[in-house]
Amino acid sequence: MPTTLSVEDALAVRMHRHGLWSPLAASAGTVVERFVAMQAQEYAYALWATAQRRVPQYAALEDGAQQHAVPGAAGNSAADLASAVDRGEILRTHVLRPTWHFVAPADARWLLALTSPHIHRGNELYYRKAGLDAVTLARVHQVLSAELAGGRHRTRVQLQAALAAAGVEASGLRLTYAMMHAELEQLVISGTSMGKQRSYALFDERVPAGPNPDRASTLKLLAERFLATRGPVSIKDFAVWSGLPMADVRRGVASAVEDSPGRFEQVTVDGLQLWWEPGLTPSLAPSRPRVDLIQGYDEYVMSYFESKYLLFTPSAQRQKPAAALYHSVLIDSLLAATWRHVITAATAVIQIAPLRSLSPAEAAAVEAAVVDYGHFMGRPTVTEWLLP
Repeated sequence: MPTTLSVEDALAVRMHRHGLWSPLAASAGTVVERFVAMQAQEYAYALWATAQRRVPQYAALEDGAQQHAVPGAAGNSAADLASAVDRGEILRTHVLRPTWHFVAPADARWLLALTSPHIHRGNELYYRKAGLDAVTLARVHQVLSAELAGGRHRTRVQLQAALAAAGVEASGLRLTYAMMHAELEQLVISGTSMGKQRSYALFDERVPAGPNPDRASTLKLLAERFLATRGPVSIKDFAVWSGLPMADVRRGVASAVEDSPGRFEQVTVDGLQLWWEPGLTPSLAPSRPRVDLIQGYDEYVMSYFESKYLLFTPSAQRQKPAAALYHSVLIDSLLAATWRHVITAATAVIQIAPLRSLSPAEAAAVEAAVVDYGHFMGRPTVTEWLLP
């Protein structure tokens, strides 16, 4: 296998590994499981990120040479993905850095066991500032356990009221860190939606029982799955993504490499020493220009720190956009514009702010991608170009 990859080839490998240029799985839950964790604090956009990677959204072109995305296909709309979360096929909790992530039920227990001690240490100051001492947190857990017992699901507002009724004042950041502590301690996790509100359920009622592997085993497992799904990637990328200390990250990668000789290799990209699992990427590239609308917290962005700059073309770095929109428009794997949706009663207005000049073919491909997003959302779209 090559010891050096061009930036173009490295990004193409990533696009396939991330499921943006190749389908990953038929079920939404399996997509999430493949990634271990997918950042999901912006709930609607996180559903889109999951749908983009599912097999049902792909259809072979007539020449059979490649595949193209068909978001909103049967079983792959925003409503369908939200139902998968409600059913518990996908769970949402605070883990890793920490922030909200989608995780698979089979991974929730060991992933929290691995990362929660480090997160608690980082949260200690905030716990103290919020007056969340051990006695108070024990009382919070007691109230939450009673309120959610018997399969009941409750919104944040409902749980806040239950805590207040029990004499525990919890609002603002105090409530935020009280609930995060309960998540990290494997007491609560996401439940079903109640209207537009998310809810909590008891962890053990949504997550299958099972032993937690030892720390060395889970470090190796996390490293294996990260390198396989995000490579080519650097050690520092892995450390920032996982939130784990560098010593743990190096230990996990070393164990993954040693236990599977020949599976993972180092490759140089633009002078960076990166790790990847060669030989798993389809050789076929999509027709160009290929446009992918990805959320700002997509794993294609958030998985990288040291090597994130590879996404930016020189022209995209120079041009100041007309508006600061957070989500990314990729053209042939590179950042070319930013976007966001503005949902109205009848339509989804998709605002596009280019970071460089787009050719007519590229602009047309962006318009087509916007239509696909509208299919996913289940409503017609209007494209609003925000030009500098």
